[in-house]
Amino acid sequence: MKKLWQYLRQHIQQDFNLGEYASIAVFLTICIIFNYKYDFEDSFLDQQSGVTKFAFYALTHAVAYFIPVLLIQLFANKKLNLTRDFWVRALFLVAVISFDRSGLFVEPWALNNTHYEISYLAYKIAHNLAGILYIILPVFLFYLIYEKPRNGFYGLASKTPDIKPYIMLLLIMLPIIVMASFLPGFQQQYPMYKVTTAHEFLGVPEWVTVLSYELAYASNFISVEFFYRGFLVIGMAAALGRSAILPMASLYCFLHFGKPMPEAVSSIFGGYILGVIALETRSIWGGIFVHVGIAWLMEIAAFMQSVVRNYQH
Repeated sequence: MKKLWQYLRQHIQQDFNLGEYASIAVFLTICIIFNYKYDFEDSFLDQQSGVTKFAFYALTHAVAYFIPVLLIQLFANKKLNLTRDFWVRALFLVAVISFDRSGLFVEPWALNNTHYEISYLAYKIAHNLAGILYIILPVFLFYLIYEKPRNGFYGLASKTPDIKPYIMLLLIMLPIIVMASFLPGFQQQYPMYKVTTAHEFLGVPEWVTVLSYELAYASNFISVEFFYRGFLVIGMAAALGRSAILPMASLYCFLHFGKPMPEAVSSIFGGYILGVIALETRSIWGGIFVHVGIAWLMEIAAFMQSVVRNYQH
């Protein structure tokens, strides 16, 4: 745990600039207020379809990423060298995350080409596994073609770090998750697994469908860590250095706009911390462990709340 705080302290000492950090904080505050006041993510972006949905997501993600880069350029003590290498990487990352979040092809196929009793479960599993096709595969091809190869496959090929500090992080998060589980917004959002009759149709115990979903759900966080802390931090550090972390944290906040507002706000700090750790260790395995652990703890906490509510009724 001491080592993780050392990484964070060292990064802040070398990277912190009041104008830069404050301006990005103001930008994200405005974006968060706008999203939750007008329900932009759920009522507008998610209601689009096809190429139109991809285009709106691309525009949204470009705003989320390039405005922090611009603010760093304006306020940082040293100017960023926005070379061709930066623009190749940045435009690629906007295209990849927009393609993933617009859910083209795979999710509609799962929803429309499976029996109605399992279509929702198939859709949710496909949604979580889609990151393998939408994120990991294109980034892998980019790595082979463009990197030729370096960066240890953006932290995924690195050795697993000492896991003890990450266990401590989960233990610190546990009481926070338990307290959050009593909030109406949390109970409305979680658990992500929704009870269906899919197990009856398939003729299997319900734990089989629950486990299938939760494993797919965990795989989604591998894709998320690989993209945000791997490509956006370790990969983009080749172009931006330490300045790669704040634009990543901004884009990561936008990823959470469909979830309760406290989760979107906390994602900025969580994304920042995990970004620093990834940059210093050149590994994303610690982040994967923490992210999957938090996700499953939230699922368990929400499930326990539902059990209590059902018992009370």
